[in-house]
Amino acid sequence: MPATQIVFVGHHKERIVESIRALRELPTSKIILFMGEEELPGEKKARETVYELKKELEVVWEVEVARIDKRNVIRAAMQLIDIIKREKAEGNDVIINASGSLRTLAVAGYIAACVTSSRIFTSIPRYNEKEEEIGIEEVIEIPTLPVEFPVEEQIEILRAIGEGVNSLDEVIFRLNPGMEKGSEKFKKERSRVSHHISKLEKAGAVIKVKSGRNVRIILTPLGRFLVGGADGDGVGGEKAVLGEAY
Repeated sequence: MPATQIVFVGHHKERIVESIRALRELPTSKIILFMGEEELPGEKKARETVYELKKELEVVWEVEVARIDKRNVIRAAMQLIDIIKREKAEGNDVIINASGSLRTLAVAGYIAACVTSSRIFTSIPRYNEKEEEIGIEEVIEIPTLPVEFPVEEQIEILRAIGEGVNSLDEVIFRLNPGMEKGSEKFKKERSRVSHHISKLEKAGAVIKVKSGRNVRIILTPLGRFLVGGADGDGVGGEKAVLGEAY
């Protein structure tokens, strides 16, 4: 199966090129180079590196440039998941190359790899006697952990909670508009929803906050992540912004 290699680009152009070459035994047919969305310190040089790499690599591979959030790990992970899903839908396997990345992107890449069952690699730099980086020692694969997502009915409850609710009953009415409070159906639904919310709270997807006589239920960052993952659109429905093929 042809593979798409996702590559995070910083300032270490030689390290990135060498890491791509070290993975040549994998059937890479396409490379996506990621640069930051924002004008962070050092980003100008990173973007210059991206387009230098693109010019060199497109002699051999199809090359695409994409932008990613370098500050928000969860949003970056969702952007990566969105693109990985797209590539897999097109019949491509996906490899994540974190050799030239910031720590935030390495974490986002690892999350995305676990969620999508993709392979992720990084490089060990090689240094000379003056402790100057002179290449890479080796490229290693990082083992991923299996991720078990909530079932669909729990995802529906997370969607219903949205920006937060002031009571369990509010969740029920969002899920079942027009349901009569106090009816037998309402009681059964309340028991079901309460059971799932307890599980979601234990998993860290929601928290309960006492507000006067009510208990407010809100999504945690993990809960927002799970809702975005279920939609495939990322947190807040925002997708990764693909750059033009310059």
